[in-house]
Amino acid sequence: MRRLNLVVPCVCLTLAAAPFHRARAAAACPDPINIGLTTVLSTDVALLGVEARNGVQEAITEINAAGGFAGKPAKLIAEDTGMSGAGAINALNRVLEDKPLVVYSTIISPLVFAQSDIIKQSATPTIVAATNAGVTNQGIPWLFRIHVHDGQLAEMLPTYVVKTMHKSKPAILVVADDFGLGAQKGLAATFTKLGFPPVALASYGGSDKDMSAQLLGIQDKGADVIVLFGRPTDVTIVMKQVKDLGLDIPIVGNASIAAPTVLDNLTADEANGGIGIGGMIPQPSKDPKVQAWASRMLATFKVPGDNFAVGYYDSVWLLKSIIDKVGCDKVAIRDGLAATKDFKGLMISYTADARGDLAHTAGVYQNKGKTPELIGSVSEAGF
Repeated sequence: MRRLNLVVPCVCLTLAAAPFHRARAAAACPDPINIGLTTVLSTDVALLGVEARNGVQEAITEINAAGGFAGKPAKLIAEDTGMSGAGAINALNRVLEDKPLVVYSTIISPLVFAQSDIIKQSATPTIVAATNAGVTNQGIPWLFRIHVHDGQLAEMLPTYVVKTMHKSKPAILVVADDFGLGAQKGLAATFTKLGFPPVALASYGGSDKDMSAQLLGIQDKGADVIVLFGRPTDVTIVMKQVKDLGLDIPIVGNASIAAPTVLDNLTADEANGGIGIGGMIPQPSKDPKVQAWASRMLATFKVPGDNFAVGYYDSVWLLKSIIDKVGCDKVAIRDGLAATKDFKGLMISYTADARGDLAHTAGVYQNKGKTPELIGSVSEAGF
């Protein structure tokens, strides 16, 4: 496991904050303010953790250069979780030794579940992007999520497939972990409720390199669309093998399908037509501010910023808006996060619901060759 201690200077961005009730005077802040991060920075899914780290680091860099958080600079303390529950627990315990004001944790849902008891006991505001719907259903008042989750997509995506794509024979193919299997269950329930139960349910191991048996089984069932939920590495393999097998079945799934980390490893033919629904991907945006951000991220980190990097980046600016009001009081920061309403991020606005979920809008992206185009958006009911 490795530790990164990052203190970074930088450029400014002004974002408005939602007002909330302040019951106490602003608490004094240390110099520097420690901000913790536990995420996977090794193994074959390290790129997911790199995106989280890059998003947090870029925001801290900009904020420090613009005067800091309530006038104080922040220092990022990062720990590698690896891909085990024990690794996630140990990483969080190491970060907490440095008494961080706020902790950011991983995109990987099983690792967040492993950390849940410590998050609750530590009484430290913790922000994640893990997408298993159950992450924020644990009744932990300190835990917040900055990215759309599978429970939301389980309603949004099937509705889009049936009502916009006009498909009636879905097959659902997922990575066989809490993330994928949880998504599969929710997706299947919604398709069934809409009157179009899946013709096939299939899964593969996270380290599998050959999904041809599952794909040929889906073809044999007469599916007219493949709903794919996976991580960038395995989504890349599936999309390559669909082309290699000559399957003429459209693919729609989570945002990995249209993420630059996947598209960089596909040919134009392999990527073409795939539809990703999920967090906001910056590269297709026509907004000059978003384009400038994407260019800056690529230049700084040599990795294109993805939807997760956007969410983590936005959440640090949200954190600044709260600390500037209440100072460095953990309870007040937690209450400020819970009171968030219409905070304007880079691409979407954030509003906290009763569970601590802050994101309620997903983009719909279709690949034109290796270039994703934003063709629409979908929002959770009530937002």
